[in-house]
Order: sequence, then structure tokens, then C-alpha cells
Amino acid sequence: MVARSASRSPILRLPLRVLAMALVFLASAAPASRLESGAEPRAIFPDGHAFRLEIARTPEQKARGYMYRDKVGRREGMLFLFPDSDFHSFWMKNCRIPLDIVWLDEEHRVVYIEPMAPPCRADPCPGYVPMRKAHYVLEVRAGISTRAGLRIGDRIRFEGVDWSPPEVP
Repeated sequence: MVARSASRSPILRLPLRVLAMALVFLASAAPASRLESGAEPRAIFPDGHAFRLEIARTPEQKARGYMYRDKVGRREGMLFLFPDSDFHSFWMKNCRIPLDIVWLDEEHRVVYIEPMAPPCRADPCPGYVPMRKAHYVLEVRAGISTRAGLRIGDRIRFEGVDWSPPEVP
């Protein structure tokens, strides 16, 4: 006698098909925000480079940024959320690694890029300011924006980010 495979048994196939159809239905019926609510925050450049994001929302998180870190991975970034568009100035004090600083408008379009901002080891540290007002700032490992061909006017896509207004100091 030959043993029958479970995958060929009509008794087992029917419940598996029903379960698969139910999962497909539930996934398509759920609102997009619900599907993304558990998603890890990510930024995606126009060329497809994707970055896992840390979100700097509070004044303390924004003040610290990437200070005192020895490295930033090629697929890591930090997104700074501000309550309003402005000429948000950044500096590299106490940063140990160079970074690309990317300023974005409300629609997530690049308004200015400071590539390869070097670490600042002694005061006074220079400030980096965009040429236009920006609503958000994204920091990534130095050289990434150039390698990705990122340019002013490009739109960066985000997933899993809570865009609720940050604390106002």
C-alpha cells in the first residue's frame, strides 16, 4: 500500500484553500493605514534605495541626532520631524562620521542637499542651512545621496512613518 501525501488529500486541501482565500480577502479589505501601522519606518529614494528610519520627533531626539555614533549603516537613516517649514539649521558637533543631510518640503520633495558633511571635533562648528524652507530633514550615511543620484526636486517615498505633529519646544 502507498501512503497518500497530506497535500493530495481532498479533505485537507479544502480547508487550506478556504484559509488562503480568507487571508487574501482580509488583506485586500483592510485599509492601507491599518496594514502599514505595524510597518517599520522606511524612506525610499527614487532609485529604489530603501532606508530603515529612526524618527527624531522630540526636542531631545533632534538635539542628539547621530551624535556619538561610530557608524551609520548603508540602509539606515534618521528623519527629523518639525512642526513647521523653516530654514532648519543643522551642525555636526559631536558627530563621529560624515553624513548627507537632505532637506524636504511638505510633499517630501528634496529642497536642498548637503553631501558629505564632515564631523566637527572642535568649536565653532559650521551650520548647514537649506536655500529654501523645509519641513523635514533626512540624514543618511555620507555619499549615499550622490550614489543614489538624488537631486533637488526628487520625491522621497516614506512608509510606516507617524506624521502626527511633533512636540513644539
